[in-house]
Parts: sequence; structure tokens; C-alpha cells
Amino acid sequence: MCAEGIRQSDRVSLQMQVDASWFVSNGATVRQSAQTLLVSRNGGVLRLQEKLFTGQELTLHRKLEGDQGKTVRARIVAEIDQEQEGFIYAVAILEPRIDFWDIEFPAPHKSEEALARLLMECSFCQRREVVYLNEMELKSFEIRKCVARHCKPCDAPSIWIEAQTEKKFEEALPSRSAVEERVIPRRNRTRVKARVLACVRRRGFQEEVALCEDLSKGGLSFRSRNHYPEGCRLEVAVPYTPGASAIFVPIRIVFSQAIATAGLFRHGAAYLRPPA
Repeated sequence: MCAEGIRQSDRVSLQMQVDASWFVSNGATVRQSAQTLLVSRNGGVLRLQEKLFTGQELTLHRKLEGDQGKTVRARIVAEIDQEQEGFIYAVAILEPRIDFWDIEFPAPHKSEEALARLLMECSFCQRREVVYLNEMELKSFEIRKCVARHCKPCDAPSIWIEAQTEKKFEEALPSRSAVEERVIPRRNRTRVKARVLACVRRRGFQEEVALCEDLSKGGLSFRSRNHYPEGCRLEVAVPYTPGASAIFVPIRIVFSQAIATAGLFRHGAAYLRPPA
């Protein structure tokens, strides 16, 4: 399975505990607790204590309420990084029909019309879903921190709020891009004024919370303490709430302007996406 297999949907920065098990050379089974850093429809990024090899198959298990749980087979796609807490791996789920994360991911083509993305949950049934916000929904979230939308499991209108990550987990490190990305030119898109927080991250640098000034279906502009040169590739999550799960998407800086009086920089960025 190629690395692109885990990039067929938005990647959600979400920390949860899963159990991983695999066979070793003598036929014994090793079981270990793992932590997710990112999840997508067909895979994710895990932190494990053990050194594994590319192509190794795992069994992942999630505990649900009571004695219930979900199990799925997965495969190591690549070792992304190594840190003090363990090894970071990209994994691909080998049984895509199983909704292992209990998160509904919309079809990728629907994201092209999105102003912003959030992992939200129904306030009634707690079903989680990646939600693409249009202008009206973005304004509602900006003011009320919630949106009204139809819940399919409830089969009724409900109030959706931003899904919160488990507080016991540390902030996840940014992951490397699995494929080359290209710009989708949308300079003729109408921009919407939206003063919401955005989280900007760049490999090797500390994440930064910035103020988003406006959004369009093709990009955004934001104010930042840091200077990002034109052509620089980053990842951004917008809207962003500290402590909540976040959906990071790739962007490219198309202009950078110093605001000398404030000691800040205004950046304009275009969304990127993997090639078809």
C-alpha cells in the first residue's frame, strides 16, 4: 500500500490511546500501548516505544464504552521520526470499510468549496465528523462557537460543537508531507472577513497561534510574529481553539508584508493539495 493511501482525506490532529500488537520472529505476540498523533480515513500517525520496520503488520484495538471495542489490521508505511518518547510511524489501515476512528470523513472533493475545516461532534449523540464550514457556518462558529446542522445518526437537527482532545496527551509534533503538493489557483475567490485564531506550523519550528484576517476557498491571510518568506510551505489549522483537535492543511505563502508599527507580518497563503 502506497503512502498516499493515508492521505485520501483531511488529517485530524487527535490524540487518543490505542493498543497495538504484532508478531515477532519467534512467533510470540508483542502488545504495547500507542498514541495517535494524526488520524485520517485510511490511516494515521502513531507513537510507539518499539522499533518496527516498514511493511510490518499490526493489529490496532480501541476500547469503547463498557466492554466494547474495535479492532483493525494496519501496516507500517514509514518511520517518520524518532524522539525521546518513542518512534513515530505512518500507518495504513488494511480494512478501510471499518470505521475504526468513529469519525466521518467527507469525500475529498468536497473540501474544495470549504472556507474552513473543523472536527466537530453532535451535542446529542457525540458522533464526530470532519465538517467543512461555509460562510454562514463560519460566522456562526466565530460568534457562538457552535453550528446548527443535521445529524445523520440522530436523524434530526442538532447543535455541533468543536471536538476536544484528551487533555492528558501532549501536543503532537507536526508530520512530514507524504506526497508532493501543488497549488490550486483561486485568486478570483471572494474573501470573507473572519477574525479567528489559526495555528501555523513548520517542520523544525515551534507551532504558532496567529490571527486570521480573512478566508476564501483558495487561501487565507493572517498576522504573525514570525516572518515566512514567499514560497515557504507550511501547515495551518483554522479556526483553531487551543486544547481542541485540529485539522491541518498544507499552504504556500504567496506574499509577506511587514507591519512595522506592530512588529508583525501579514501573510497571504494559498491552499495546497496532493496531485490527483
